[in-house]
Amino acid sequence: MSRRRIMHMITPTDSVSPFDVNMAVDAGYEVIVPHCGVGESSVADFVQDAIFSRPPKSASTTGMFIGGGDVNRASEMLEIAKNAMVPPFEVSVLADPNGAFTTSAALVAVIEKCLSEHASASLKGSNLKIFGGGPVGLSTAVLAKECGASVSLIRLTASADDGALSEFTARFGVDIDSRRAVEQPERIAEAADAQVIVTTAKAGIQVLGQEALDQASGLLIAADVNAVPPTGIEGVEVMHNGDDVVCKWGSFKSIGALGIGRVKYKTQLELLKSMLASEDSLVLGLSDAYTEAARHA
Repeated sequence: MSRRRIMHMITPTDSVSPFDVNMAVDAGYEVIVPHCGVGESSVADFVQDAIFSRPPKSASTTGMFIGGGDVNRASEMLEIAKNAMVPPFEVSVLADPNGAFTTSAALVAVIEKCLSEHASASLKGSNLKIFGGGPVGLSTAVLAKECGASVSLIRLTASADDGALSEFTARFGVDIDSRRAVEQPERIAEAADAQVIVTTAKAGIQVLGQEALDQASGLLIAADVNAVPPTGIEGVEVMHNGDDVVCKWGSFKSIGALGIGRVKYKTQLELLKSMLASEDSLVLGLSDAYTEAARHA
């Protein structure tokens, strides 16, 4: 009997992401079921409800997507889901809270490729500054650190809580330096010695202007994930993908939101397709997203 391919989309928030719903349909899932308000205490029951309703070794027909906006909660829910499997009764699960895992994976993969092609360099040993500490900023920090970069996460508000960073980095066994730069002079000073700059602030906020770039004389690449004007870095446009941006001391390579978004889209789509193609359970998180993104950068 042919079974329809079902995607259960679970989130601790009050709605699932329309973007993620569209991606699941485009990947080939035929039935999409949203489950809102589902937290850590409910995940195991959801998984076991799903796995016992279908025969063993049929993970390709049932998938789960963990969304929300909290990278720590999503990571914990993914681990709980994994531990709730009763082989050979299993499903495949992908976590991508607020798109942070696939976006950060695409961002780091594109930077790595750009460094290799245009600067004969790599992230290993590079001085990387991330301005903005939301879900994408935290995930980018971990991936860049795993690639060997010297990473500093620059908080943009005085009230930013480092608890989420500490919890997230502990999951991956890495240590990330975190500082605050609320005023523009502080941000200019932080950017001055960076070789790679990434901005992951809220949409429509310019984090670094021309003055900061003119003083960052060792800058190789600047990347911004913001597609809403103004962009997070002056001169970095949404369509840029290795374009040159001229400043007082010379030029650097620029990566914009759509240059990153192209790889993010392909990464998420291919992860979802891989779940449909595998009879064995796949449990996919941040590291898996980066492995996939590196294929498409």
